[in-house]
Amino acid sequence: MSFQPPRFPSARPARTSTPVLSVGRRVFVNCPRDEGHVSLTDALGKGGAGSLPDGAEVEILAWRPRGPGGARYQVQSTRDRVEGWLSADHLRALAAVAPSASPAPAPAPVADPPRRFGRRS
Repeated sequence: MSFQPPRFPSARPARTSTPVLSVGRRVFVNCPRDEGHVSLTDALGKGGAGSLPDGAEVEILAWRPRGPGGARYQVQSTRDRVEGWLSADHLRALAAVAPSASPAPAPAPVADPPRRFGRRS
């Protein structure tokens, strides 16, 4: 009996928009709620490893691929060396989230001074 592939390929899960962050990179804590801090967990996902405020700079030490809760990153605070695990949703690459205001106007172009070819100034 030969192996027959399925006639209808299984649907792939939708990709999420969370970025993939590399080990050794410095990023910032993202606290989407009004709490102002994010709780760290240990390697097994249990709480009590401490907490970090929104905007705290951390260094990524390790990561675990996507599971039911998405990718998780082991981080260490650059300020006080608090270490623990966070979900990818609690990290951002920029120090602050840009406000949704209109962009600043572009600066006016600066004209080059006139050049004299063949003569020394």
